[in-house]
Amino acid sequence: MRTVSITTEARSTVVDQHASSERIVAIDTLRGVALILMALDHSAFFIGVGLQAESYGGQMVTLQSPAYWLSGLLTNLASPIFFFLGGYSLALYAAAQHRRGRPAQDTTRFILIRALVILILDLTICAWFWRGATPYVHVLTSIAAAMIVLAGLRHFLTSQQIGIVAVITLLLHQLWIGVLAPELMNNTPQPFWQAFWLTYSYETQPAIGFAVLGWGPLLWLGYAVGHHHHQTSLQQPQHWLQIGAGLLIGWCILRIIGGFGDLGSFGTIGNTPAHILVMSKAPPSLSYFAFNLGIAAFILAAAYARSNIFSSGSLRWLPMVGQVSLFFYVTHIIIYHLIALVMSQLPLAGPRILWGYLAWVSGLIILIPLGFWYRQQRKRYPQVLRYL
Repeated sequence: MRTVSITTEARSTVVDQHASSERIVAIDTLRGVALILMALDHSAFFIGVGLQAESYGGQMVTLQSPAYWLSGLLTNLASPIFFFLGGYSLALYAAAQHRRGRPAQDTTRFILIRALVILILDLTICAWFWRGATPYVHVLTSIAAAMIVLAGLRHFLTSQQIGIVAVITLLLHQLWIGVLAPELMNNTPQPFWQAFWLTYSYETQPAIGFAVLGWGPLLWLGYAVGHHHHQTSLQQPQHWLQIGAGLLIGWCILRIIGGFGDLGSFGTIGNTPAHILVMSKAPPSLSYFAFNLGIAAFILAAAYARSNIFSSGSLRWLPMVGQVSLFFYVTHIIIYHLIALVMSQLPLAGPRILWGYLAWVSGLIILIPLGFWYRQQRKRYPQVLRYL
């Protein structure tokens, strides 16, 4: 009986390890999808191709042909996934440290140092190579600020309580955006710190695109969910299909209601049928989050269902991108900046979106081998590169 018990326990351990491996591959795959789509958005932007399928400040949105705005819908998936999985990954790291018997202060130190590294990279390399019209505080700065807040929250609250704080903050943010709606829709100049924490502004110096209290709760929510990553339900594709369906139902309800924190309510920013898919990204709305995270849940379900093709099959490069996310993010801005400089010297005849996709693919041909190389370096020098 003792031998049978040991054998059963050993098999259980193998199953648990296998499930954990699949789980990480699935999450890395989803993060890889987000980064690849983010690369499309930025490569197109750098050469002057607008893939807009979202609204800013409730202003009217004139959609181009379907090829443009459908591409924009795809790239809109990137940022919500990036924030949510940023928190999820920190939860996985915290759980691993706890299993090794490391004190909670070590995890807090890691989060704070990584946040500082992310902030420095965003305000230096990313800012220098960004091809916008003004200095730009981009997604990494908002993530760094959200991580610093999380580092404090986790010392006073349980993961479940952090999840509750995240949801409450999202709701309060939407209510406050409703209060600020008149000045936002009238393009009233925003004070820097109001833009940084609550709204957005391309008029401040530097410009602010991702309000911390608008986007940060996604990272905190990801952290809360990530603490339950060991549960069997979070490893099952059908569970993520149900979550995705629930989020899309919530999106439908929000679009029918209209106006709750969404300055891009259908009918106010355009009246074509396609405008029902155009939601406020800055400041972010619940409908924007529900729609994009609902689609993301479907992608995650597919990653769990077909994990073999991502772990060792033809698409193994996709989770690799997710595993080296910070390196890929910073490097892709440099690469696409250089590609845009080259393409600016060429006569780009024909539909410009074709050149946007060509720039995107050209960059990936460089970035993917670089990603594999960097992953090897991080394995070789884990202590040196652990914060990158």
